[in-house]
Amino acid sequence: MNYIVFDLEWNQPEDGLKTEDRVLPFEIIEIGAVKLNEELDAVSEFNMLIKPQVYHSINWRIRKMLELKPGELEKGTPFPEAAGKFLEWCGEDHVFCTWGSQDLTELQRNMNYHGLPDLSDKPIRYMNVQKMYGVMNGIPSQTKALESAVDALGIEKDVPFHRAYSDAYYTAKILKLIPEEIRRKYKAYDVYHLPKNRKTQIKLKEGEKQIVISTAYPTKEALMDDGIFTALNCVKCSGKAVKQKIRWHSFNQRVYDAAGKCKEHGYLASRIKIKHSDAGDVYGEKATRYITEEEFLEMRKSLTKHKD
Repeated sequence: MNYIVFDLEWNQPEDGLKTEDRVLPFEIIEIGAVKLNEELDAVSEFNMLIKPQVYHSINWRIRKMLELKPGELEKGTPFPEAAGKFLEWCGEDHVFCTWGSQDLTELQRNMNYHGLPDLSDKPIRYMNVQKMYGVMNGIPSQTKALESAVDALGIEKDVPFHRAYSDAYYTAKILKLIPEEIRRKYKAYDVYHLPKNRKTQIKLKEGEKQIVISTAYPTKEALMDDGIFTALNCVKCSGKAVKQKIRWHSFNQRVYDAAGKCKEHGYLASRIKIKHSDAGDVYGEKATRYITEEEFLEMRKSLTKHKD
């Protein structure tokens, strides 16, 4: 099996529209990648500029960051051809690796826009090197910039930053420094295509924290009415449901919180983030963690105060 460490650069219009209202939120204009073998040694490279076909005016911030020369992108390869060459270069037996969680989604979104076959019709497992780097530093929620991580690790900066290939190059360098235990234990899934049903919904464990990503629902109300998904489950009791002591509530209709208590393992809290797929469906990301009695009482106090 090979590891495909890749990075994308993309353009977006300066039209004032919200990202979700654009025909294509981000148009990919460069793909850079490094192929690693099972020992995480580089064995091949991929680098390709892509000719814009949706947004021909390059956002000034993008042009400045990438230091693009006038007319450089017009000599690039059309996206369908570039994507085909990239996937052919990737080969069959591989796992994608990225710095952060957005690149794999944008690759699939651009492929869908151009009518190309799906990479998969279900969630794709990949390696989020940024997340693994945070775990290695004891801060799983850390979203450190790539160059800052390179500096912190003392990696030689022998390639300029902020181009697709160079960012993939440094991400590969960092991946090799991640302990094997973390690489093996911490999983990530791209959910451009959601789990097809409740049986295939995604369950991830991060220490004593559990994350569940649901299947698609037609509405937010339908999701929150699903008693199985919204159940409070004790991670240490193999997912055994516990009684809710603070029922599901929301202050903004996008994030819902609840809390309960396991007789053996104490208080726990769950948070559901409501998200929307490109297909127009609604899905939930539920994170459950253990909390102290003080945190539980503070949650109940906050809810009471909000109601008043």
